[in-house]
Amino acid sequence: MLHQSPQSSRELLPLMQAWSGYFTVLAPDSPGYGLSDSLGVEEATLGDFAEATLEFLDAIGAGCFCVYGFHTGGMIGIALAERYPDRVRALACNGVAVLAGAELREILAQYLPRFEPCWDGSHLAWLWARLREQTIFFPWHKRAAASRMNFPMPPPERLQAGVLEFLRAADHYHVAYRAAFQYPVAEVVRTLRVPALLTAAARDPLCPHLDRITAAAPSVEITPSATPEEAVQRCLEHVRAHAADRAALRIASKPDDLRLWPEVLGVNGTRLQLLRGARRGRPVLLLHEAGGSTRTMRTLADALADHCEVLTLDLPGHGESDPWWTGEPLGVGGAADAVIAVLESLGMPPLDILGVEAGGIVALEVASRAPSRVSRVVLVDPPVCEPELAAAIRTEGLPSLAPDWHGGHLSRCWHMQRDARLYFPWFRRDPSGIREGEPDLDARGIQLEVTERLKAEGAWQSLLADALSPGIEVRITAAGIEPVLVSTARSPWRKRLVALAAEPGWPCALLSAEPSASCAALLALLSGPDTCRESR
Repeated sequence: MLHQSPQSSRELLPLMQAWSGYFTVLAPDSPGYGLSDSLGVEEATLGDFAEATLEFLDAIGAGCFCVYGFHTGGMIGIALAERYPDRVRALACNGVAVLAGAELREILAQYLPRFEPCWDGSHLAWLWARLREQTIFFPWHKRAAASRMNFPMPPPERLQAGVLEFLRAADHYHVAYRAAFQYPVAEVVRTLRVPALLTAAARDPLCPHLDRITAAAPSVEITPSATPEEAVQRCLEHVRAHAADRAALRIASKPDDLRLWPEVLGVNGTRLQLLRGARRGRPVLLLHEAGGSTRTMRTLADALADHCEVLTLDLPGHGESDPWWTGEPLGVGGAADAVIAVLESLGMPPLDILGVEAGGIVALEVASRAPSRVSRVVLVDPPVCEPELAAAIRTEGLPSLAPDWHGGHLSRCWHMQRDARLYFPWFRRDPSGIREGEPDLDARGIQLEVTERLKAEGAWQSLLADALSPGIEVRITAAGIEPVLVSTARSPWRKRLVALAAEPGWPCALLSAEPSASCAALLALLSGPDTCRESR
């Protein structure tokens, strides 16, 4: 099964479940969408996407197979059938775009503007409006009665899911789109040798495009459908009539020693995503901040991966991990239980844990609950604050980012993250809250933080609120460990962290803003003696 752009295989989950009684169903994310790496190019052809899809199928041991695709995915399926007719037993394509001449030139010029972060967050307002508009008009940029569709406006939660998929693809979103618009479907189906069904529901804006195909090979059936359900049923009947191989598939991913490799672990019925480096050197687990993810930790993880066996985990409800399995708000204890379950599942020996901000508090809880699994805890910018500040952050600093029908939550999130680089805490926007030094207002960095905050809605607020109470001194005592404290350049916690480390004499490193020097300093800390107390 191949998805439309700029979505991912998530949209196919209900159909995968419905068809799983007939097939082994595979739904890869197309290159550059969902969780798949991009092709690394600004422009590509559908042939490029078809080739990448076949490489994936070869890698898992698929022999001959049937293909179902929706919109862009269906057109990638046509390209697969054109290029590899000996591998594709049958193709069912639900919606094709057949464009040429002035219409194609207009689509390429107006449908796919570049998507780049703007300093003021206005790109997010555009994105929300763009996704709303495409449920009203097709093409979305032609706002006229002739282009009006009769779809109901999706609820904000559904639009939000589309926003997150768009943000995963970022400016790559246009690559498969453009390739599909330019693909000469009408010419290809004249010579297609694979049994193929081309259909679309009557309300699908691409349904009229079926009439633009004036000739087709004998193996190709072109049949409009009255409803979306009928279109899907026709596709199912078509592929069921053409059996594919019953191959023993190699589903497990194959690690690459040159890079961090994603793994998905099932823990208590919950899927947790992990990035893991080559098994070289001492193992170290990186835990992100509340509202962060493996993506926000990626620069550090890549830098350490040449020297350590790096693992970095999306905590429950963050990044690409499922929400906390109990259904309760995620707290420090729940996050620690998830980490311990992952370490047990992997059979990891005692390792170092480096936690950033609230991730450091989770690291302390892991050391408290599973001391035999932890050698050292490195706390990078842990929240060290007096009760008054902690109460203020819990009261004012953890706003809901639940989607609004008008998209205002996106602007709220953008300005919250941008203000956090200007003030501390971010909601104290007066002279007393001004952060010292040169502000880092890189729009792409802010965009990454915004994307991950939106993914973690609900989980990041509850995790940070719990991490702020009790105080960090209480948690260190409970963990029975001498932590290594680290403060990054311009950290608002720096003065408090230095004061915390002074009296007991805990190791405390102050990092510079220079990335390579900071990485070298962290490596030196991680190569020191274990800090767990034997009396624990």
